[in-house]
Amino acid sequence: MKASRVNRKKRRHVPVPIASMGDIAFLLIIFFLVCSEVSKDNTNLQVSLPESRHVAKNEDTFAARVAIDESGEIFLDGVRVDGAKDIEWGVRALLTSTVTEEQRYVQFKCDSVISKETFEPVIKAISEAGGRLKAVGELEN
Repeated sequence: MKASRVNRKKRRHVPVPIASMGDIAFLLIIFFLVCSEVSKDNTNLQVSLPESRHVAKNEDTFAARVAIDESGEIFLDGVRVDGAKDIEWGVRALLTSTVTEEQRYVQFKCDSVISKETFEPVIKAISEAGGRLKAVGELEN
């Protein structure tokens, strides 16, 4: 008696269509961009802004928001950071995906009691990171 072969079913190799994978990926990216929240000022910091006669309403969108509260603590998009160097690195990271100059605006809020020695390094860090500074203040009475 001859040894019979084990009857095995041959598996068919079916190619996976990958032509539309790129379209699906881009649609997912667009979906998440549309559904995500754009960076908003949700810091809830209590900052008494300086007053000036030259304050105008700002309609720009911001790539980042930097704030210094009355105790001198520095915040980047609502998260406390240790110093100006952290601001520079954080703003630089946030600006990597910007294309135009209008997308490089960084909102800067500083309490009116903060000294020049405290806020100047932060302003310098924003500019060295490539941000375009937009300071926030209140209209003088």
